[in-house]
Amino acid sequence: MTIEQNIAELVQASNNLTGVVDGKIQEIDQKVKQTQDSLNGWKGSVQAKDINGQALYKSVIDLTGLSSDRYYPVWWLFPNNRAGASFINIVRNFSENRSDEPFGPGVTHLAGLDFCMEGIDYMWGGDAQSFVIKRIGQTYRKTVRNAAFGISCIARPVSGKFPLYSGVSDGSVGPCRKFSGCYLRGGLTYHVMSSMSNAPKYSREDSEVSIYSAVASTWEINWKVKSYHKDDEFLGPEYPECRLPYSYHYNKLFAPKDA
Repeated sequence: MTIEQNIAELVQASNNLTGVVDGKIQEIDQKVKQTQDSLNGWKGSVQAKDINGQALYKSVIDLTGLSSDRYYPVWWLFPNNRAGASFINIVRNFSENRSDEPFGPGVTHLAGLDFCMEGIDYMWGGDAQSFVIKRIGQTYRKTVRNAAFGISCIARPVSGKFPLYSGVSDGSVGPCRKFSGCYLRGGLTYHVMSSMSNAPKYSREDSEVSIYSAVASTWEINWKVKSYHKDDEFLGPEYPECRLPYSYHYNKLFAPKDA
């Protein structure tokens, strides 16, 4: 074999090797791209709960177009002990909905809200039931009233076959044993951030709406909610500013007692 033949074979072998390497490089590049795409997709969808963190769920309560002189019901269900202390934070920027003019033409500073609550379980549950208002901050106008572990409801019959639960009368006001809740001012948008996957429910109706009903062998109950005018005593007093965490709770707990 001549030197020229050896050189030709070496060149061919080198070319073959280059082709193999180029093929591997393309294969590696493709795998890297697939991995990057997978990682980007994961980053776009991953939630805190997927990496043993605390989940945060967001939703919107839309009360736009409704009277700003009325308050509308919002209700939710706190999970039991296995979820620990769950939280729900209802907020809004003071100038949001400015273009809707819910308080009249030219009013630009509408109402800011930071309302944070924590809780466990519900009144008919069997775990360590708790409910606390952690923080209340309202600017320019009041927007939240009558928050409770058992949202204040109107008791109604289901069919009228049995007495109402706990002996209450038709039309009486009392706590719903299934849901917590509060009442928010109409005409505005509210944003919810919560550790609970189920978004709070709300009603835009002025008439009564059923939120929970039950029938047993000796009783029945249909808890209903509706909107109320801001001067209705049903809503209770307006909340004071308590922006320091848990200060509202402790102010009530350690308030001076009458002699």
